[in-house]
Amino acid sequence: MSSVSYRHFTGTAAENYQRDFVPAIATPVSQELLRVADLQPGERVLDVACGTGLISRLASERVGANGAVTGIDIAPDMIDVAKNVPAPDGAAIQWRVADAAALPIADASVDVVLCQMGLMFMENRAAAIAEMARVLAASGRVAINTPGHIQPLFETLEQSIVDHISPDLGGFVGAVFSMHDPEAVAALLREGGLHEVSAQVATATFRLPTPAEFLWQYINLTPMAALVQQAPESTKAAMEKQFVDGVQPQVVDGITVVEQPMVIVTGRA
Repeated sequence: MSSVSYRHFTGTAAENYQRDFVPAIATPVSQELLRVADLQPGERVLDVACGTGLISRLASERVGANGAVTGIDIAPDMIDVAKNVPAPDGAAIQWRVADAAALPIADASVDVVLCQMGLMFMENRAAAIAEMARVLAASGRVAINTPGHIQPLFETLEQSIVDHISPDLGGFVGAVFSMHDPEAVAALLREGGLHEVSAQVATATFRLPTPAEFLWQYINLTPMAALVQQAPESTKAAMEKQFVDGVQPQVVDGITVVEQPMVIVTGRA
């Protein structure tokens, strides 16, 4: 995995994440995860690797005022932004900065654990799954998603960064898609003590801006941003040209369309 980590996510990247990534990618990806989770009024929900809080806020609407939602992320900047995004009518949301491998949550105190596009970045995935199992109440459930097989747009993005900036930074893009095998993710849940584990692959449609705009949006909402910005202008221009030229087949009427497979895995306590 790349050495670029969300553990050191600073600057304005979290604001960029909320502004650009949440509507374009996180929101369409969330729909199937929440459908599978089937949240009910009054349930207690833990959102692990909550980012700027999209899943937490959507969960709060579903569990209502009698429910409870806690959003946890390792990056303080993400939590700071989450706290400042208006919450919908629903359960109150508690925000915590914490590592998924050491959740500050009591045993058997949560009905549902959700984790959207976070597991692949965790340094100790087995410990994180074990922690999710620990905090689940009897008959509680877990629903996790991770990106499936990398699509051509993201392959081109990775290669452009590798060719012009750094192989290590390109590895960050690869890490996003490193848990694309449904059975491998399901095995992690079983090994972590969860039962009735099942896996499926669904498709989320991303409608992204023009390639050049998306390139810089993506870089500037990730921990890669500071390192990419250190490159000479000519190098950044060459990276942009390679990416823009490479993704033209995905552009329709100025919109870059990606049909991204998503792995969704569920399990029970």
